[in-house]
Amino acid sequence: MKQETVIRLLALLILVAIGAWVVVNTEWVDEERPRPLQGEARENPVYATEQLLRRLGMTVAHHQALPSMPPAGARLVLLSQDWQLFPERTAELRQWVEAGGHLVLPRDASWYETRFDDWVPVETRFAKMADPPASAAPAQGFQPSPHFNEVGLRSTPPLWGSQQKLTVCKVLLMHQKLQPKRGHTATWSLAREDITQALRVPVGRGSVTVLNASNNLFFTDAALRCDNGQLIAAALQAEPGATAWIYLNEKRQALLPWLWQQGWIAIVAGLLALAALLWRRAVRFGPRLAAPPRLRRSITEQVRGLGAYLHREGREALLSAQQRALQEAAARHLRGYARLAAGERARAIAAATQTDEDALRSALSARTVTRAQLPPYLQLLETARRSLVHRTHEERRAIP
Repeated sequence: MKQETVIRLLALLILVAIGAWVVVNTEWVDEERPRPLQGEARENPVYATEQLLRRLGMTVAHHQALPSMPPAGARLVLLSQDWQLFPERTAELRQWVEAGGHLVLPRDASWYETRFDDWVPVETRFAKMADPPASAAPAQGFQPSPHFNEVGLRSTPPLWGSQQKLTVCKVLLMHQKLQPKRGHTATWSLAREDITQALRVPVGRGSVTVLNASNNLFFTDAALRCDNGQLIAAALQAEPGATAWIYLNEKRQALLPWLWQQGWIAIVAGLLALAALLWRRAVRFGPRLAAPPRLRRSITEQVRGLGAYLHREGREALLSAQQRALQEAAARHLRGYARLAAGERARAIAAATQTDEDALRSALSARTVTRAQLPPYLQLLETARRSLVHRTHEERRAIP
């Protein structure tokens, strides 16, 4: 045999051996996987229930608010606890039922121990836990749940002719049972042994059907299991031409968008007023008006102004003003100056400013002055004033 033929035979034997090993050591099984919800079923949790009731000829809609009651004679499934947000809704529901409406109450709607208890003629009692059927027996070490996988129920009276038995999955609460209140008689019930799981009692011209089941019964996952669909149809008294409303969780428009739609004019006016108030109270970066430029007078203007003052008031007025300026500076910077006599004031100023006491006394006491005396008097008085004003803190403390 050629070498190439031998290599091909060996490769074929290896492939056959691998295939035989895979067949012996693996197991091929079919696995069912649920398809993800598509379209409306993704957004609507009771989509399957609605389609079921529509196939039975009913008009069905789900609501996330109850601004008004359903039409007379309709069926209302209360799946939301939000009905308690509006206290007047209990009275409205009662009037609607007494006028011919049919109300369906699962236990998860939390109607018990509320205002519904005043007029719903059904009450609950704790029941002894029944053993689950053999098909749903738990594995060793697993604690049984009140939601049994499959529960056989008997209808009184029978449903749709002679059908009396239903098999319900994963929605019943077996630790409690239903019973009509004293003085009321049920027109339909669904029970397992002595544990009643569904009860319908007339109220006025309508009825109230109470289900000892969770809200999941009406959701898509549970509505398609076992005989849950038949239980839904029986609870809603399904018949062609009837109307059914399913009330889901209350959903209303958010507060801020609602306020904007209803009162945007008031909101805009308030914001403008707030902006004006903040602008008025805000810290400014500068003065309200621009500061005028600081212009310095020329020497010519100074001379002219001084000449006009002297011509108008006289030399004595200028001397008096300079004396008053020195007296005010001394009163601010010399301790006890106001209590000194007139003669002692000149001595105190001269000591503080290191000026000639006699000359300072003459300048302070002069009331009239000649043209020749005015300049030296003014110079002495201004020198003493500036010396008092510009003294340091230590110099002030050194003067008694």
